[in-house]
Amino acid sequence: MGACQLVRSRIDHTRHGTPSHFLSRKGLSIWVDLDSLDEADRQSALFSVDRFNLLSFHQADYGPNFRRAGMITRLADYARSQAREICPEIEIATVHLLTFPRIFGVAFNPVSIYVLRDDEGRDVLYIYEVRNTFGDMHAYIGRVDSGQAVLRADKILHVSPFFPVSGDYRLRFRAPEDRPAVRVLMRYSDSGLPRLTATLRGAREQLTNLGIVKALAATGQWPLRPLASIHFEAARLWWKRARFHRRPEPPGPWSRAEDVGGR
Repeated sequence: MGACQLVRSRIDHTRHGTPSHFLSRKGLSIWVDLDSLDEADRQSALFSVDRFNLLSFHQADYGPNFRRAGMITRLADYARSQAREICPEIEIATVHLLTFPRIFGVAFNPVSIYVLRDDEGRDVLYIYEVRNTFGDMHAYIGRVDSGQAVLRADKILHVSPFFPVSGDYRLRFRAPEDRPAVRVLMRYSDSGLPRLTATLRGAREQLTNLGIVKALAATGQWPLRPLASIHFEAARLWWKRARFHRRPEPPGPWSRAEDVGGR
């Protein structure tokens, strides 16, 4: 279906405990082959790589390029450099990224997921790149050692002011090569209790001129919609008197996650 594909999805967030909270919205992501960005740039007149368009993907928004001036590092090279440090014995054949595209040059990505696979198509490394609304970014990086590929990561980055920087995440990703389905699960727990469950359920489809127009219309996307949604839901939580936590100093660029399988 090309070097870049559209992913229309349903995104649900469930806050557990008191106060409880639930939100559900439609999402529009892209699944892009980071080794084939030139091909992706030619797929549609309405989509560009590293250039302005109705929909676009800019490497400057991610990884070591985030909030850094100067020469842009190829994201495929960045991802492979992380793999050489964490799993040097494995040859990485492909690097894909699931993320929100820019719309009219503007985007906010709470979570972007790099998926690195070997020459047999097996997932071998995940990079979960998480951002907050304060301009901080942190990557949780873990190799895949089991078939179930559930990563556990200590929470390092301050994301929501209504949760402390403590506890851990369970992170699970599925996007089989032979099926269009995309599934993401992120569960945050603290003191042994679940605090937040976020899911994305979608399907990959061809990125074409008509496909872009239909996807934007069907999902109701517009520039900075995810950011606007975050602030709207934050106002609702404040109204419910959820406890507020001040932002601490931001952490380093990345930390290790471990594959815990079905645990």
